[in-house]
This record gives sequence, structure tokens and C-alpha cells, in this order.
Amino acid sequence: MFADNWKISLRQVRRLLILDIFGLSSLQLPGLLSSMTGADGLFSLLLGMAGGGLMLWLIQKNIQNIEGSYYQYMKDAVGQLAGDIFMMFYYLYFITLSGFVLYQAAVLALTWLLPEGSYVWVSILLLFLAGYGTIRGIEGRARVYEIIFWFLGIPLLVMLVLSLAEVHADYWAPVFYSSGLDILKGGVDYWIFLLPLTAILFLKPFCKKSEKIASCGRAALFSVTILNAAIYLILLGVFGTNTMGVLKRPIITLMSMVNLPGGFFTRQDVIMVSVWFFALFALMHTGVFQSTLILKELFHESGSRISMCISLALAFVAGMGFFANSFLAEVYGIYQKWIVLPGMAVILLAAPFAHRARLRVKREKGGEEK
Repeated sequence: MFADNWKISLRQVRRLLILDIFGLSSLQLPGLLSSMTGADGLFSLLLGMAGGGLMLWLIQKNIQNIEGSYYQYMKDAVGQLAGDIFMMFYYLYFITLSGFVLYQAAVLALTWLLPEGSYVWVSILLLFLAGYGTIRGIEGRARVYEIIFWFLGIPLLVMLVLSLAEVHADYWAPVFYSSGLDILKGGVDYWIFLLPLTAILFLKPFCKKSEKIASCGRAALFSVTILNAAIYLILLGVFGTNTMGVLKRPIITLMSMVNLPGGFFTRQDVIMVSVWFFALFALMHTGVFQSTLILKELFHESGSRISMCISLALAFVAGMGFFANSFLAEVYGIYQKWIVLPGMAVILLAAPFAHRARLRVKREKGGEEK
């Protein structure tokens, strides 16, 4: 299932990463930034992109030292115990991410597509599909998302162009009205949405030209930031700061308002909801895939079925927790901001230094033996 006899291209990695970070960020970020910064939300996007660029620079420093898997690199760099602790840190991040995104995708489907449906059965179906995709391995993910990428991208661009007629440019003012602290907070929020880029660390064994894999992250970062900036300006120009700040999913609301020329299709909002539904599913699947891979290596499992079943079950429990207790979404935001973000920074900084120190000790011991 995780055999590396089939390698994905850099182009496919870029598209996987774009899908991973676009869906959730474009759904939730406009409302967050509007309520905090108004038109200055663009500066928050730039700050968040700078933070994402710094994270990718640290990822590159680690990737150039990885010869096998990321887990093996961690064990060699910081030792077995610390390596296992770091991998559990990543596991908790990916499993809670998959649970949160599962909750978001299921609620989106129930709100717009299946109003009479059951949250439990929608979640089970999504997890079943994620499990099937994980069994198919990285090859199945790459081929399916190659199709989904274009299925999502073309309708989205068409609808954004059509929505330009409703934009009022005067809603983009005033600029530089928010405090620097609010802009900084918005930048941190965007940075958090970029954390799935750390999946790059685990993809090196599956990628052709793996030494250039960090460049895929940079391309995805720039592409999604430009797209989010365009969406933010359009939403701000259509709704204004106050209205956009109270809408739960302003981009979905906008898609339901746009009319196609000729009026021959009155429910294009259903198609547009599927854009974000599949994008969310891609991110949820990434969480399941990465958590299964990590648990497989921690358990030294020859196959992957047990690790996958555990990860799917935990994702379901996490998703049910978010659905049953709305306050857990706020707890999850605090967890990402104050534990995941600094924790990943510490790991990405510590591992290269530990790796270099171990190499130095080995060279010194080799010199003494001679």
C-alpha cells in the first residue's frame, strides 16, 4: 500500500498541495479576516504567506538530509525516544485535522446537498472512501486528484469572473485602518491554514525528483495565496466588511447569488458546493493517509490495515466530537495556534541541528579510530 515502486511527479504533488490548503482556507478565512481587519486582510494574507515561506525553508533544510523516510531521519537525528514523540506530535495533528475537516465536509453536504441526511452516515461514507483511497496508495490519490483538480478549477474561475460584475470597489476602503496587532493575528490565522504543507516531509520517498519537492510547496503557497486574495477582494467588494464578517461561508453564499448567462441553470450553487466538498475531502484524505503512514512506522507494521482502521476510527470520533460540541472548534483553534504551530517550528529547527551534531560526532570518532 505504501510501496514506493510507483512515484508521483512534481506536478501531481503541487496539485495535491493546492487542493489541501485551498478548500478550508477559502471557506473560513474570508470571514475571519473581515471581522478582524476589514480591507487590510490582504496584508494578513501576505504575512501568512511569509510565515508559510519560512516554514517551507525549514522543511527544505530537513528534506536535504532525509535519505529514507522522515521517521528514520528523525530517529537518526534526535534518537529513538524523541523521534517517536515527534512522530506522535505529527500524528495528533493529522488525525485531529482529518476529524475537523470531516466535520466541515459533512456539515457542508448536509446544509447544501443532503438536508434530510444523517451526519453519522455521511461521515461513515466519507471515511469509507478515504479508507479505500488510502488502500490504493499514493498512485490512486495522484490519479484521482489530477481529475478533481480540473473539475474544481474551471467552474471556480468561471464563477469568480462572472461575480466581478457585482463588485463595488469602494467597499475596499478604508485601507490601513486596522491595528498592526489585528493584521498580525490574521497573518497567524492564515499561516495555520498552511500547516498541511508539512505533508511534504513524508512524501519524499513517493516522489520523482524528490530533491525538488519543496519547490512544489512554494508553488502551491503562491498559487493559493493569489487565489485567496482574489476571492477576498471579490467577497469584500460584493458584501462589504460588516456583512462578510457575519456570514459563515461567504464564498458559498456568493456562488449561490451568481447567475449564469441565459439563466438556463438556476442551481449552479450545487455544483459550486461540490467544488469545496471535494477540496475538503482531499484534505481529510491527506490527514487519514499521513496518520496511517505515521502509525504504521511507529508500530513497525508490515501492512497498513490496522493503522488505517485505528486512524479512521479516531477521525470519526474527533468529527463526532466537533459535531456534538461546537465549543471544541474553538479549542481546536487554540490547539493549532499555541501548540501545533510553535511545536512544528521547534521540530523543524531542532532536527537539522541534531542531525549535523550527530554527523560531527561520527566524523570525530572516525578520526580518533584512525
